[in-house]
Amino acid sequence: MNNDTWILKYWPLHGSAPVFLLWYTDTDKENTDKLFTFKTGEIFASHSLNDLKATIIQNFDAINEFENLKNWLNDFENLDFNELTVYDMPKMYAAVKAQEFEMETLEDLTNFINLFGDYVHQDDSNKYLMPLSYNKHLRKAWDYFYDSVFWPRFNDKDRFETWERPPFKVNAVKMTQGLEELIESFEGNMIVLNYTL
Repeated sequence: MNNDTWILKYWPLHGSAPVFLLWYTDTDKENTDKLFTFKTGEIFASHSLNDLKATIIQNFDAINEFENLKNWLNDFENLDFNELTVYDMPKMYAAVKAQEFEMETLEDLTNFINLFGDYVHQDDSNKYLMPLSYNKHLRKAWDYFYDSVFWPRFNDKDRFETWERPPFKVNAVKMTQGLEELIESFEGNMIVLNYTL
């Protein structure tokens, strides 16, 4: 089974159901992390996890095929759908807006900033989105997460459990506005498909 392609379960900010995206590590010399896209550059998304394979095959002429896609599709029935990475945008957005900057919220926010960054950097036509991903208020949260959570936890988990982190200070209103723009841009560059018989 391929371990260079993952299914992401993404709950849109104003959606009533999740969509499913593919994220993969390319076989280029930089091993670039990318989102599965159409030839037009928009992000491929499906309403149905069960129909994901069929939806990809049905739209094969319109998608950007990557090197391991066919192998991944051949292994599709063997995938473990209990281990999906989840991006719950309503939950994360509500926590940010309420200024509830728990570790989980900061991690979810950082993961989304990183996902958006992968999309920005995977194609030159997306470079116009770069200012959104480098919003100084969002970057403050990103820096804080890595400096005060990720690396301390990674380097010494036991010490981290008892360590009192420095307080996180940010202009929450401006950070929320930056997050809204990031989500709106990401979801605006997404095409969600249903499999049709």
